[in-house]
Amino acid sequence: MRKPTLYLIAPLVIMLTAFSCDKDEDLDAVETTATLFWTGDVAVDGCGYSVQIGEKSYKPENEGDIDASFKVYEPIPVAIKLIHKGEREIACGMLPGKSKRDFVRVLSIRKI
Repeated sequence: MRKPTLYLIAPLVIMLTAFSCDKDEDLDAVETTATLFWTGDVAVDGCGYSVQIGEKSYKPENEGDIDASFKVYEPIPVAIKLIHKGEREIACGMLPGKSKRDFVRVLSIRKI
């Protein structure tokens, strides 16, 4: 049996590396300070978490990943790392119908 040459191994390594890696979302990540609001569980007419950055409000798409210690009805100043995910429709709270909200994926969050 012949030994594989570098010409055969290199393309194989490149293909395996390219297809085995996840999308590197950290490239689009933003680190900033914000205010985190807890509005109550969606199951009991709340809207979960809301992240306020300046005048703009965002809905975390992965709010289940946010520690339960943030579930207080007082605004919490936070240092947050997130990725903007775009606008989507959402129905929550006691409002009739759906409304459009800007969504984010929270990568890390800590109280400041």
